[in-house]
Amino acid sequence: MTRYTFVLHAEETPNFLENLRELGVVDITTVKSWRGDDKIEALNTNSCNYLKIAKAMRSFKSSSTNEKFATIEEAINEWEEASRKTSELEAKIAKAEEDLKSLEIWGDFDKEIIKTLKSEGVYLHFFVTSAKNYFSPWEQIYPIEVIERKDSKVYFIIAGESATEKFDVNATELRAPEMSYLEKQAQIEQYIKEQKELQDILAKAALSAGDIKQKALEDSDVYNFEHTLNSAEDAVEGYVKILEGWSEKNLTEKVTGFLDDNEVIYYYEDAKIENNPPIKLKNNFFARLFEPVGRLYMNPAYNELDLTPFFAPFFMIFFGMCLGDAGYGLMFIIAITALWKKIPKNYKDYAKLVLYLAAAGTFFGFISGNMFGIELIKIDALKGCQKYMLLTDPIKSFYFSIILGVIQVMFGQILRIVNRSKRGGSFIYGLSSLGWCILFLSSMGAYAADLMSWNAAYIGTGSIAYKITLIVAGVLILFFANPKANIFASFGKGLYSIYEMATGIIGDLISYVRLFAIGLAGAIIAQVFNELAIGLSGDIIILKQIIMLIILVIGHGLNIFVSSLGAFVHPVRLTFVEFYKNAEFEGGGRSFNPFRKSANCEENN
Repeated sequence: MTRYTFVLHAEETPNFLENLRELGVVDITTVKSWRGDDKIEALNTNSCNYLKIAKAMRSFKSSSTNEKFATIEEAINEWEEASRKTSELEAKIAKAEEDLKSLEIWGDFDKEIIKTLKSEGVYLHFFVTSAKNYFSPWEQIYPIEVIERKDSKVYFIIAGESATEKFDVNATELRAPEMSYLEKQAQIEQYIKEQKELQDILAKAALSAGDIKQKALEDSDVYNFEHTLNSAEDAVEGYVKILEGWSEKNLTEKVTGFLDDNEVIYYYEDAKIENNPPIKLKNNFFARLFEPVGRLYMNPAYNELDLTPFFAPFFMIFFGMCLGDAGYGLMFIIAITALWKKIPKNYKDYAKLVLYLAAAGTFFGFISGNMFGIELIKIDALKGCQKYMLLTDPIKSFYFSIILGVIQVMFGQILRIVNRSKRGGSFIYGLSSLGWCILFLSSMGAYAADLMSWNAAYIGTGSIAYKITLIVAGVLILFFANPKANIFASFGKGLYSIYEMATGIIGDLISYVRLFAIGLAGAIIAQVFNELAIGLSGDIIILKQIIMLIILVIGHGLNIFVSSLGAFVHPVRLTFVEFYKNAEFEGGGRSFNPFRKSANCEENN
């Protein structure tokens, strides 16, 4: 990044900012605590609300009519009022449908007859009880009329002499129906009619979605302009304004040319970390898809590595292991491929990310021999492919998870060398981390040589070469832990790093067992649902297949949801805790956000 300092005459500042906004490549440092007057703050509030409304409108099915409301304000008011009434109607319809079910028991009746009976001193009491609790002799004691026997329950009416009369029956008295069955049906039909009218209003309001979004962006532009203008530092009793800005290095010539043309006094220099410059991630097509995952934690600091391209392949592998079902992965691939044209442009990258993750799930599901809970290794038709199913044995999956953990932790330690060197400005700051890498790699190599009896005398744990590497690693770890400090302080920090590494590295590696455990759990649950579908379906032809299908759809649907959630959450945890910690990621950078207009009539209409 290149840092600019602009020195402007106060009266010329608005015009300069307007021209700079048209250029659209400079990030202006703004004051976070700034607050405008009520009118300006209202613009910011309205902008946020309008964007939410426009988004809701765009998801609404448009009306066949081409007529819009006269103004944006009218469209918004009508939308909000119709939305509120629609929510109320949905609740009323749900309640009325429940009431209709209960009225179905009592059937259709004339409320006037009930009123007439009351005027004659006859009050009807409505009861329900279980079939086993219904006592026939009650009919000899009270004037009872059984209305319905349904679902092991008996619904009956007793004619009494008062509204509060009590009866010695083991039954629950129900509130007398306020409407007949047909009246309740008519009420629901009226609600549905009102709902349709409201839907027409919503559809008509939705025709203004583009205009509302445009207005929201315009209001946002006004607010951002005022915010930027008021972020300028006053000098020379307010006659001069000073602003700080940032641009990408490759655009320095373009920016300086613009400033020269506008006859602006300015100064520019390479960005320094103490000035808190913004950052702009630059990744290839694959790593760019994983940037939203990295932003769940935070952006890297300006003077450290962007770890996105380094964790992306691991994340994909981890997701595949945790999902661990070829069938589930294929379902995601087929669904996204079929719906690709309907996916909004802004969400295409997310869809691509899901495709990559689903491909990993399909691959690891196959080599684990699992598809929809079916063990592929037991299928005779796939005997020729069984040699490729490398992780069908749980023990192999367990060891593979640990090996992946060792690889990523070691990779993180190597990146720590680069990170420390970059932050410190010299390779000497990474020597302590280099010592740990030498220690880990040489120890693994030496123990492997002992186990395999391969040149153990030369590179094994008892060899001179191994002892020399231990000495070199020890010197680097103990005496270069803090190059800025004196030798004693650095030695103390080195000792602490030994304690920290000894207590943390085992825990880090054990965390990777979750890759094996999550995948195995998903496979077992899928197998359980398959067995339930077979065991609970019965023997009746056609009905058996229907019951099996219902159990399989519900069971695997739940398993897909839980497995997919776990397959995302646990790799995120391994990335942000184990990998980021070993790479010594600090983060805290702010995103590069050029000062430019967000409103674009052609794009938003």
